[in-house]
Amino acid sequence: MNAPTTRGFTLIEVLVALAILAVALTAAMRATAMATSSAEQVKIKTWATWVAQNRIAELTARRTFPPAGEQSGEAVMAGTNFQWRQTTSETPNKDFRKIEVVVMLVGEQHKQVVLSAYLTRGGL
Repeated sequence: MNAPTTRGFTLIEVLVALAILAVALTAAMRATAMATSSAEQVKIKTWATWVAQNRIAELTARRTFPPAGEQSGEAVMAGTNFQWRQTTSETPNKDFRKIEVVVMLVGEQHKQVVLSAYLTRGGL
């Protein structure tokens, strides 16, 4: 009578397969984490852009001709607190002002958005 032959994987083959699987899963988790982080950054930048656009739209709607200088304030967009800094500067044409709005998350120094516009005596 012949001895039954066993078919299957050896312990080394199983360990190699598990090591390959672990490396692949680690890479997949890292890619997922990076995608989530990128999506969060895009969301914050979008909201910061809206804050800057709102500031410029407010100046336009008021139809004021702001003096040169700096102003700052805070705004909440989608439940996130932002701080903005507006720098108004003169231009060679006395009827125009350059408005630059910098938006950051409250408590951070990293600029999320810098938006520039030109305002005339009659609005944008």
